[in-house]
Amino acid sequence: MTQLSAGPFGSYTPAAAAAIAAAIAAGGFGTTGLVYYCDPVNGLDTNDGQTPNTISSGHGPVQSLAAGYALLRSGFNDVLVLIGNGQASGSARITTFTWAKNAAHLIGICAPSAVSQRARIANPTTAGLTITANFFTVSGNGCLFQNVSWFQGAGAGQTGIAAAILMTITGSRNAFINCDFEGMGDTTASADAGSRDILISGGGQENYFLHCNVGLDTVQRTNANASVEIAGGGPRNIFENCTFPIDSSDGLQYALLVAAASGLDRWLLFKNCIFIGTIQSGGTAIAQLFHLVASAGGMVILDLASGYYGVTAVGDATTKGQVYLSGVAATNAGGKGIVAT
Repeated sequence: MTQLSAGPFGSYTPAAAAAIAAAIAAGGFGTTGLVYYCDPVNGLDTNDGQTPNTISSGHGPVQSLAAGYALLRSGFNDVLVLIGNGQASGSARITTFTWAKNAAHLIGICAPSAVSQRARIANPTTAGLTITANFFTVSGNGCLFQNVSWFQGAGAGQTGIAAAILMTITGSRNAFINCDFEGMGDTTASADAGSRDILISGGGQENYFLHCNVGLDTVQRTNANASVEIAGGGPRNIFENCTFPIDSSDGLQYALLVAAASGLDRWLLFKNCIFIGTIQSGGTAIAQLFHLVASAGGMVILDLASGYYGVTAVGDATTKGQVYLSGVAATNAGGKGIVAT
């Protein structure tokens, strides 16, 4: 029998470890850290998390996100693999969670659909549960989240909460690749002006969102809530190739909100992003896509490869004076950025 020895990929033969390393590299991510597995359906928290399948007593995937996270070391590029089963029943269930470790990564194993991936983190289905206002916080720095979906919302027999925040990001230089942010998933949260899909606060800077979906269109929103809010600075955050759906009943929602003077810093970039108001499916046109107060503290750059549909205007006069459009050649040859009009 081949002797198993502990290594970066758990207790595997050298050939199996090499195969796992090759698979991770083929997926576009390599690591020098340890790799652990979380299977919300088939795992046990008494397992060591070192293998994706249970191969002996205590040797297999953990079940809960908390148990998997506890295995990761801060600063070592360890990876937690979240295994989906193709259905909502395979979700990792949490009420609230803080990802505070640096260079600790979460990778979802599921079909890489752009919306509602089934490597999923959601509320428990327990009857009588009251949803927690702050669902998932990323305070760590330099973390990668890839192919993961987050959902916050009250189900049948549960109680929603006002000012619900799906994702709060206070850390910096984190990357979210092919991720899905579905907040305001019940009528209580979606009707409150304080609710957000993503809140970047506390100076969280240089975070990168690539090919992400921010928002859902299965619950209609009312009042001036926001898909994204930047608060307390947050320079050089980038959204690239992202989709922002809003199903509005009154047109008052924002894709972006900066509510306080100096709430933004330097610049925020939307590159090749699509903003969608569901006007052909019973929704009301979004009156104002962005809302920035006077002296917001930085500029918003909207790449004109981006587009918005079911939206009346980028913003009011104050907002448009701080939003710059790239690719406009009518009065600025060569595509020099100009203030929105």
